[in-house]
Order: sequence, then structure tokens, then C-alpha cells
Amino acid sequence: MIKLVEVKKINDFNVSERKRKTHYELGEIWINPDSILQIKADGAMKKNLSSGYLPSDLDSRQEFSKIQFGSGNNVAAVTVVGSPSVLVEKIYVNHKQLLKG
Repeated sequence: MIKLVEVKKINDFNVSERKRKTHYELGEIWINPDSILQIKADGAMKKNLSSGYLPSDLDSRQEFSKIQFGSGNNVAAVTVVGSPSVLVEKIYVNHKQLLKG
């Protein structure tokens, strides 16, 4: 299992004003590397960061990735802090690679 920092989208609904307010929070998530199906860059979250929607303690140069994980029909996706290349290094640092030759 690996620990990553997830970007959570929180929707608050004010019943009296009938308005929805969205904000983002950071939290820990543990993912089994064997269940990861896909890792790709999340440009929309980068745009949210530059627009000021994400927590202010994030650096403006920060990158984000979307990870799809699961098996069979149970597939989930989360957005985490870090570029795809950094995540791949972190996730698969202990896994052996096959050499094709």
C-alpha cells in the first residue's frame, strides 16, 4: 500500500439561499499498487489551482494526476497531488521490471 495526498471536492449546499458552494480539501489516501489501472495528468485541477479554488498552502507550480484503480466493474478515480512521472517512481520503486531483449 502507498500513501498519497488526495484532492477532495466538497459541495456545500445552502438550503435557505438555494446555492451550492464548492471547495477543495486535501486528505490522505492509501492505494494498493496492484489495483492501479491508469495514471494520467489532470489539467483541470491545475486550472483550479491557478484560479484560487484549491487550498492556499499548495505551490502554484504543483501538478496533479488522476488515478483510476479497481478491478472488474468496480473502478474508481481520484485526483492526487503529483505529476504522473513522480507518482510512477513512488509507486513502482520496489517493483521489478522485466527486460525485453
